[in-house]
Amino acid sequence: MYTSRYRHTLIICLLSALAFTACKPKQKIVYSASPVEDKAHHELFSDIIAGEFPYRTLTAKLNLGVTSGTKSISSRASLQIVKDEALFISIQPLFGVEVFRLFMNPDTLFLLDRMNKRYVLEPITALKKLYPVGFDYYTMQSLFTNALFMSGKQEIAVTDYRAFSYGRTDGQNYQITARDAGSGVDYSFTVNGDDRITFVHLMQPERKYYMQWGYHNFALLNSLVFPHKMNVTLSSASRRIDAEILFSGIVTNDPLQLSLNVPLNYTKTSISEILKILSQK
Repeated sequence: MYTSRYRHTLIICLLSALAFTACKPKQKIVYSASPVEDKAHHELFSDIIAGEFPYRTLTAKLNLGVTSGTKSISSRASLQIVKDEALFISIQPLFGVEVFRLFMNPDTLFLLDRMNKRYVLEPITALKKLYPVGFDYYTMQSLFTNALFMSGKQEIAVTDYRAFSYGRTDGQNYQITARDAGSGVDYSFTVNGDDRITFVHLMQPERKYYMQWGYHNFALLNSLVFPHKMNVTLSSASRRIDAEILFSGIVTNDPLQLSLNVPLNYTKTSISEILKILSQK
């Protein structure tokens, strides 16, 4: 009797879960059909900034797929951002149990490896000397929120258009490029006819570091548009990592505080050791 009742309850739960999934509203994808126009450089720059997704805080569920060589993994994760203050990513591959954490603010990078009870705690200035591509808080914040950025600047102003060069890749896209003289990083943005950034490329040719960040599945969110799929490629002379990031459950402007907490009995290590552990797994 008990076994029969248990099976009956389990079947009801499974059917309810399937019904809930099937009834979830689909994302309303917004496709760009606008051709590029002959805009003045300052006008294009202003339109890109004006079209950025507005938020004070942002939280989202993520599905991650990562490939390096012949190895592929997938995992659930969560993202939290307090604009211009802190960014938090928690990797939870199974049953919501966190195994890896990234916390970043304008001054500090914190990585937590729970499986090996290790952590990295380093100032951003030190990491930028070792890994110049993308290791700037405002750059990372902008990459995750589809926003324009300049190396070393907290906020972009319309007058910053003078720091960029302008061109077209084809009839549907603009391309704007610039260089950070301090790090030697070249960065470029591909922008469609709707003034949305669709692709970012950061390059440090001398040290052969490259980062590519593509944006897809632009969908309505709070009557505005946000990319619900991002593809990332990180590469060096010896290694390449490809990742797909799928967003869901995005919530903006809820009260949110992020803080850095180092667990007791964890060993401090270097970022190179953490990366070695991750590459092995």
